Amino acid sequence: MSRWIRNGSGGNGQHGTWIDLSYDPKSTAGMTRFGVDIRLVNGAVVSGGPVTVALSNEDGQRLVPAADSLVVDWLASVATHSTTGFPETTGVPVAGSVTLDAVNDDLAAGRFVYRYRDGSELTCTFNVPSPERAAGFLDGDYEDDDDDD
Repeated sequence: MSRWIRNGSGGNGQHGTWIDLSYDPKSTAGMTRFGVDIRLVNGAVVSGGPVTVALSNEDGQRLVPAADSLVVDWLASVATHSTTGFPETTGVPVAGSVTLDAVNDDLAAGRFVYRYRDGSELTCTFNVPSPERAAGFLDGDYEDDDDDD
């Protein structure tokens, strides 16, 4: 289950602003469950258009956000049958990016792209409400758009 945490603890126990994403590509052959915990600068807001942050693979095991960006940490969550946190079939990407379309008290929305050595890409979108807004989901007040492309 994906979560938008405006002010709390995320995947590594660090306090801050987090987007915790989980993907379960049920209909995609060969793909397994995976996710990412994204820590943003405290009080992050994106409202005047998208913000894109580059992700580089500096050690062959993980992606690191560009220095001095809106994204502080990029923590791949444990994936099914994987020790890296990235999808088992694709492995660790050589690079990536995350684009934040909106970040405010109600939601975090955008997409991230993993780029692989063979030239292929995996794009995942997210539109995650705050816990307060998610409560409205049960009343028909919210349309979730988490999916994989």
